[in-house]
Amino acid sequence: MLRFIADSMLGRLAIWMRLIGCDVLYYKKISDDELIKKALEENRIILTRDTLLIKRRKAKNHFFVTSDNYEKQLKEVIGHFRLEPFKNIFTRCLLCNTPLEGIKKGFVKDKVPPYVYETEERFEFCHSCNKIYWSATHRDNAVRQLKSILNQ
Repeated sequence: MLRFIADSMLGRLAIWMRLIGCDVLYYKKISDDELIKKALEENRIILTRDTLLIKRRKAKNHFFVTSDNYEKQLKEVIGHFRLEPFKNIFTRCLLCNTPLEGIKKGFVKDKVPPYVYETEERFEFCHSCNKIYWSATHRDNAVRQLKSILNQ
């Protein structure tokens, strides 16, 4: 499975890639040296819009994202790496990139709104940041938007 690290200019792309199940590290503030070091240590592909990063630091394993629009960026990355955007959708935490795990409904009773607890049966949990996910209209909207992005 491909693993990525996105430079600080690609935050929205990183979130959308996590949404489709890609392992993407992202830091709002990271130096070029740290970014390259982390990519090398963890065998990650650097996603960047920074031509100077490529020239100055000689980043070997990188992909230059040409668009400055996150929707076009996502389509570009999916196409280049031949990713299957619906295969592992909603399997990673959008905040911290950790794979999500199912959690029994009883464990979330006091951690989600009462209406959500009463109407939803399935929940996922991030062990790193403790965020709880459930299926709702935002998932349907994300799928609809993803389909729209890919059909552009």
